[in-house]
Amino acid sequence: MSASDDILESVKPPKPPKPPKPPRPYDAERRTSLLLHVIAAAAVATAAFAGITAWETHQDRVFTKTIYCGFSSGPDTDPEQDELADRLGC
Repeated sequence: MSASDDILESVKPPKPPKPPKPPRPYDAERRTSLLLHVIAAAAVATAAFAGITAWETHQDRVFTKTIYCGFSSGPDTDPEQDELADRLGC
């Protein structure tokens, strides 16, 4: 008996293929729940984004008003600066 015969005899036969898994049943409640969670997460993210944007816009307007009021209340003001100060409520 040669070495190649010994190798061929020691090889195990291949395993039969596993039967396919049965398809999962359609679970309408699970999909509806998942969809509701996704919609709720999107709504919360949108509300958070809108709130942050509104706050940043408010802060920018307050800062801009402070700067404009500072420039328009100096000793050398002209009528345009006085009008701007009146419109801003300085």
